[in-house]
Amino acid sequence: MLILSLNLLLRPAQQYSAQPAVSTALSISTPRLLSLSQRWPHIHEHGISLLELVSANGLPQIDILPAEAREVSFVYYRTEQKEQGQGKETDHIEVAPSTPRKLSVPPSASHSYASTIHVDDGTLKKKDIMEIFADTLETHPLNNDDKFELLCRLRSAKALASGDEIMREKLVTIRLLSIAIYGHTHSEGQASSTLFLYEPDLTTHIAELLQLDRGVSIHVQTAAISALDSIARYRGKFSEVLGAVNAAVNHGILMALLRKTILEVSSPECRLPLSFVESLLSFVTYLAQHTNGGNMLVGAGLVPLLVQIMENRLAQRLPIVSKAMQLVDNILYAFSNAFQVFSNSRGVEVLVGRIQVSIVWHPAQSIVIIDFKNLTSMKSTSISRCMEMSAPGSCLVPTVSECCELVEAKYHDRLQDNFRFRGPLCSSIHYVLCIA
Repeated sequence: MLILSLNLLLRPAQQYSAQPAVSTALSISTPRLLSLSQRWPHIHEHGISLLELVSANGLPQIDILPAEAREVSFVYYRTEQKEQGQGKETDHIEVAPSTPRKLSVPPSASHSYASTIHVDDGTLKKKDIMEIFADTLETHPLNNDDKFELLCRLRSAKALASGDEIMREKLVTIRLLSIAIYGHTHSEGQASSTLFLYEPDLTTHIAELLQLDRGVSIHVQTAAISALDSIARYRGKFSEVLGAVNAAVNHGILMALLRKTILEVSSPECRLPLSFVESLLSFVTYLAQHTNGGNMLVGAGLVPLLVQIMENRLAQRLPIVSKAMQLVDNILYAFSNAFQVFSNSRGVEVLVGRIQVSIVWHPAQSIVIIDFKNLTSMKSTSISRCMEMSAPGSCLVPTVSECCELVEAKYHDRLQDNFRFRGPLCSSIHYVLCIA
């Protein structure tokens, strides 16, 4: 339930990212979000990172953790106030006439002292978490934020037990989603003083979860991509994110993951969640919006991979193709060397072929319809043979250029301000982007 709630909250956080009042508008409790986002106690001292918590290679290290690593030690402050001066007359302090008169307030003695809650490893093994939590609240008066913090620590300590890999994976996913929400709803100064101050290598540890040969589940990687995307929104962390995912290297973490994803979605039997692919493409799109990130990605071979996405004609992959086409348009417009790479990778031919299977002549309205919903149910040969022109009974086979001229004649006013390249083949890019 918590994971679903965080996923639901992540969407508006991404939509209104970096706006000053987004945290208040979404009614986000910062202390509780921090409790979910912070590093688990004791694991850093024993060399356990996020990757070891969710990968099979980290199981031996977790199983040999000492008992004190699974113990919970929580410190909170009790405050007791005792009013003094009861039954005595209240004294007045006389001040100069030019200063407003100020009445003395009955003094109160406030005593605040630290109190420690300790739960050993044996108790965690014998009892359920909620039972331990209820017993603790009977003897320790905690406020709501301290209660939530204690509950989070009990869960993380319980998950370190041997054979509880599923719970560890869920808690790591919760932490990554919380970091993603925190990054979108809080300023860089707040994140630096609460997250990165105590864990300066957080970005690197999150990027390690995207490595292909570590056996990390898709749900954890989806949350990791969302967390990296939110951290990259901070101006001081953008270069750190680029370095963590090896954006400039063809065989780096990001490009290897993108290449593997494109290869998998080209198969009809692929079971990759759409949320994972969309998160990955959104992350790449954001990095490509910046000059440094875009140059790194283009140099690392992003454009040929986008051409491979354009070649995918499976009906269930249409949202992926649509998102990739937006990225193609942004890259070709922003980087001068990208269009040459696009042409050398058969990008124009692939795009024209994609348009050819998407153009349907509608005789009743005498217009050309670019239909992506029925894209895969038609082949280019059948479309060319079945295209009927305005004259009844005629069955001509128009070329792609003729179809583009028909589209231009119909939507000339709409398209004339959007052309960036000349020629029927190059301008066909904009038919897909502006009309579809």
